[in-house]
Amino acid sequence: MAWSGLYSGGDAYDSHFLSALQNGRVENRSRSTGEVTQSFQMTSAGCSGLATIDSKRLLSGTKNGVVQIFEEGKEVSTFKVGEKTCRVKLCPGSSVIATGGNEELLKVWDLTKKKQIFKARNVKPDKLDLRYPVHILDISFFAEASSGSSSLQQQTATQIVTATAYHQVRFYDTKAQKRAIWSHKIGENAVRSVLALKDGNTIIAGDGAGETLQLDRRVNGRIAGKYKGVGGAITCIRQDESGDFLSTTSLDRFVRVYEIKTRKMLNKVYLKQRASSCLFCKNTEGTEEQAPEEKDQTVWDILESRKHKTISSKKRKQERVGEEK
Repeated sequence: MAWSGLYSGGDAYDSHFLSALQNGRVENRSRSTGEVTQSFQMTSAGCSGLATIDSKRLLSGTKNGVVQIFEEGKEVSTFKVGEKTCRVKLCPGSSVIATGGNEELLKVWDLTKKKQIFKARNVKPDKLDLRYPVHILDISFFAEASSGSSSLQQQTATQIVTATAYHQVRFYDTKAQKRAIWSHKIGENAVRSVLALKDGNTIIAGDGAGETLQLDRRVNGRIAGKYKGVGGAITCIRQDESGDFLSTTSLDRFVRVYEIKTRKMLNKVYLKQRASSCLFCKNTEGTEEQAPEEKDQTVWDILESRKHKTISSKKRKQERVGEEK
């Protein structure tokens, strides 16, 4: 999923959003009504990336390594970036993308020239001189502080963090070297989602067992904290515009919102289906905060209903036992 409000002619960037379906179709929907305003067709099923380049162009990537650029509803450009590409990530505010996948090392491409400008090297072999396998599942660009003020952040295409199927998080600096600056192993499960936060130093990584960890880039990815409460594999991690809150979706059918500083879970919503992505809305119109008395009453209503269900189930058991006697 990705916002497409400016592309759709909306007043805000979050007035419309893009979503990719399993059959290879990309739909542009209105957030307020849910109606499909435009649709596009990718070259094949299986989306590896979706983004809005500017107010006129959209980008999509497929699992077989084909990147397409659409302008005003028509395909204007397409090129190949690999064979088994699991992730295509656009650096916001630029024309640079990063790609990676199964036996596909990290690559950086210039969309204007359709040319590869960086290709990473694999990490050094182990003590037995055996090669480490490559399988990148997710990519995120780091934010660097602008020269004018440390509070302003801008995305750069030089510092990149990746997540692999072999439970590794790796940090690359394309200006420094081709190999990863550091590589850190997390648990025993594949790291399915990774996000570089806007502060420029923090990485959030989620694995296939629901572990959501906070890593510190400055100390080679050392674990600095954990976001608790997730019961399924992480499928998406997002940060809001203010940089204070974090959302996760997982295979346990919940979307959760955390406060980044305290790592406290503020809210969770059951979605009735497995979510693969989520987005933060800038507008909060039509949402009214529930009064504390109403919240307490709702909790007591739930407890009372559960009590009645327990009593009725006990009565049914007693009736069955009496009939058997």
